[in-house]
Amino acid sequence: MPEIQPDHFGKQYPNRDNPAEFSYVLAPSSFFALSAGVFAALSSVSAKLAVDQHTESVAQALGLIFPGFDGRLLGLVTRASMVAAIGASNFFMWLLFTKALRYGQSTARVMMLQTVANFATTAACGVYMFGDVLAIRWWMGASLIAVGLALLNTEKSEFVCETTDTNVKKNL
Repeated sequence: MPEIQPDHFGKQYPNRDNPAEFSYVLAPSSFFALSAGVFAALSSVSAKLAVDQHTESVAQALGLIFPGFDGRLLGLVTRASMVAAIGASNFFMWLLFTKALRYGQSTARVMMLQTVANFATTAACGVYMFGDVLAIRWWMGASLIAVGLALLNTEKSEFVCETTDTNVKKNL
């Protein structure tokens, strides 16, 4: 079996943490997790563009740029490119997510960063691209999910496990 070659992040971040002199630099796991969340959101935006009427306006704009092409053909090409963008976005999302898990110290932290980036990007694209209005219920739900993920990301928690001998505290 061939030997797995380490990449440049292993040399730059041997302990998976930022060096003290570069504390302002984002850790690789955080960068990959945030990027994965952005690509997850772009996948859903591409899916909406593939089936939404906004695609027709994009095809009409392309018809003005390329007047020799049929409008129906441009519409099909635009929709097909959005479907391809769904696949590409999912590919990069999973690629970056697995890299974040590889370099991260905590799966919960990677999940938290990816989810927060996904929600923020989805909200921004919905408001600015599609004119969505985010209700207070959406903000409350997103906040509860973020708080729950932050609670999962806490360092240690104590549980009391009952054994046949006595009650024993274990740090997990």
